[in-house]
Amino acid sequence: MVRYLYVATCGARKIWDVNPNAPEYVEARKAYVGPLSKKTIEYCEKFYPDSYVILSAKYGFLLPYEKIKNYNAVCSKNPLITVSELKEQARTKYLNGVPLINYDKVVVLGSTCYCNWVKEVFGEDKVECPLAGLPIGKMLKKLNSLFEHKGKI
Repeated sequence: MVRYLYVATCGARKIWDVNPNAPEYVEARKAYVGPLSKKTIEYCEKFYPDSYVILSAKYGFLLPYEKIKNYNAVCSKNPLITVSELKEQARTKYLNGVPLINYDKVVVLGSTCYCNWVKEVFGEDKVECPLAGLPIGKMLKKLNSLFEHKGKI
């Protein structure tokens, strides 16, 4: 049986930008409120609730319930994590009792930058990037269409 890992991606807009009274630490799945990040997390929670992580430009691979605090970093501009740190996390972080690196296929729901990071960690042959290269509007449209048709990538 092929084990799929889904990767939602972070975004610049976070809960603290819209709610200054938000707690200092918030679960990763609730921290990202930008349209694309929010939609990729919603998609993963609906179709793959036990098989996804969130890729943060500061924290790296986050389990949905891990708590984070506010930060300012974006993959393509000012990342605060390195590929070597991501590789280490993939070896030492577990999801469903399995190290991330041991998943057979990895589907990245995000931009080319995040997709390239994941390819460097897991290898090109294991990674699919169905949204990479699309403008944000088309990414959102594709995700919305999949929701409406109860489809899976």
